[in-house]
Amino acid sequence: MRNARTVRTLASIALVSTLAVAGGTATTAFAAEAASPSASAPAARASVAVPSSPVKPGDAVSVTVRAPAGSKHLTVSSAALGAVTLTPGRDGTTWTGTATVARVGDGAHGVVLTGSGPDAARLRATARLTVRDAAPAPKATPAPSALRPSTDSGSPGDEVVITVSTGRAPAGA
Repeated sequence: MRNARTVRTLASIALVSTLAVAGGTATTAFAAEAASPSASAPAARASVAVPSSPVKPGDAVSVTVRAPAGSKHLTVSSAALGAVTLTPGRDGTTWTGTATVARVGDGAHGVVLTGSGPDAARLRATARLTVRDAAPAPKATPAPSALRPSTDSGSPGDEVVITVSTGRAPAGA
């Protein structure tokens, strides 16, 4: 059993290293291995790819899923994406979809693929989508306040009227 874990770990390291060196335009994250019913059956693999460059809320992005032929119930979900409808490709192992980036905070957001393989094994894969809102948050611009004493040349001890303007209507007016 320990030897099988070592092989899986080495395979994962090799996959991540290959992706890091390739530096392509899509980020494929950790092809997930599903639990296999027996030690001799190969594990089901799946992956989900999203753009690696930052995207803005409202952008349409493409999502690519790779899974074994005959996989079912494939869904892609993320707080950063609207509904993703997957369309199967001709080869039976690739699905594509388009989604609109939701209004979420700046940063990296998880994208999760779930489904079942042809042998009913659970499929799961993840990726990261980086969202950057190009428009900075609007800054409040305070209205200039003004202090105007009366101009009627009052004498010492007289009451004067002072008006302070804040740019807003007075309460109750």
